[in-house]
Amino acid sequence: MDPPPVKAAAKTSSFRDIPVDILRGLAITLMIMANLTPALLLPPAPGWYRFLSSLAAPLFIGLAGMMVALSRTGKGRSLTHIATRGGLVILAGAFLQLLVFDYVPFIDMDVLYLIGLALPLAYIYLALPERGRWAVIVAILCATPLLHAGFGYSGEVVGIPDVSLVPFSVSGDPFPAPVEVARAWLLDGWFPVFPWLAVALFGAEVGVHRWRDRAPPRFRCQNEGIYGFGLMLAGAVLWMLFPGAQYSREGYVELFYPPATGLLIFSAGLILLGLTVLDHLRGQYALMDPLRAAGECSLAIYIVHYAIIVKVVEPLQIQLPLPAYLGGFLVLFAGMILLAYVLRYVRTFWRGQPFLVRFLIGS
Repeated sequence: MDPPPVKAAAKTSSFRDIPVDILRGLAITLMIMANLTPALLLPPAPGWYRFLSSLAAPLFIGLAGMMVALSRTGKGRSLTHIATRGGLVILAGAFLQLLVFDYVPFIDMDVLYLIGLALPLAYIYLALPERGRWAVIVAILCATPLLHAGFGYSGEVVGIPDVSLVPFSVSGDPFPAPVEVARAWLLDGWFPVFPWLAVALFGAEVGVHRWRDRAPPRFRCQNEGIYGFGLMLAGAVLWMLFPGAQYSREGYVELFYPPATGLLIFSAGLILLGLTVLDHLRGQYALMDPLRAAGECSLAIYIVHYAIIVKVVEPLQIQLPLPAYLGGFLVLFAGMILLAYVLRYVRTFWRGQPFLVRFLIGS
């Protein structure tokens, strides 16, 4: 059974859900902070910092899943359209690895690879009956710890060969075995299908629920707010009982290596509660406009901020204590907000943008 149609306003290309953009802007802000850590922060990172860094990816992935629901039920997009966008997201991740990191692409599971794969899968998922959809999410979450117990989970990531661009040849480490690549994509890479696909599918469910009526989307404290708080509470308890190994990988300090089920449940509740709170703060949207602007072009910011980190910050080879590091983070963040406003201006005044331009700058 297909999800019910969304309100008519969402059928226009100009429709934007402001709370979703703000929450996505918060996610990309935390992601900038997390990704800058290995290049600039003098270890060890404090616990609160590791916790905040761990919220970026689940928010980002869950909100990406939400957009599938809007495209499918609100804008009437086809599977071909969604699969094309997913393929472009994967290509963006591949070019980022190739041109910025100088890595051979498609070896490990980058977050953009996961999102690109999740978009068409979420589209197909939404065609299932509602009970069947929730069964898929639960099955992924339950299967993940069993797979970790059966096949193991490594604190190390699969070795990715470097690429020399002039001349174009593979150098350095040999290619990993196909089974290692499969493990990275499915089980123990940076963002493996198990369990991160469940986060994107949950986001699709939230999108179906949020845009199900013809009235403007608005989550209620007594409904979605309570569910969100309940999920956060249950997830926090489960996370404390079963925190996982919490490896630090190559200087990245997020607490989801491996991703604990409690963290994912906590993050699912955060999405619901965050949207509920933002729906009740409409008078303060002007104050949150920098986050909204960043959320409108999150892919462009993701690519540009990583290019700056890898090509500008890392060659400096400096490690700063936390107060000085936060100053450096604020400089990079301010630059990304400036970029967001420039891209907003471009979207406003450049009519008839090519499809690839619209894809990259968030039109």
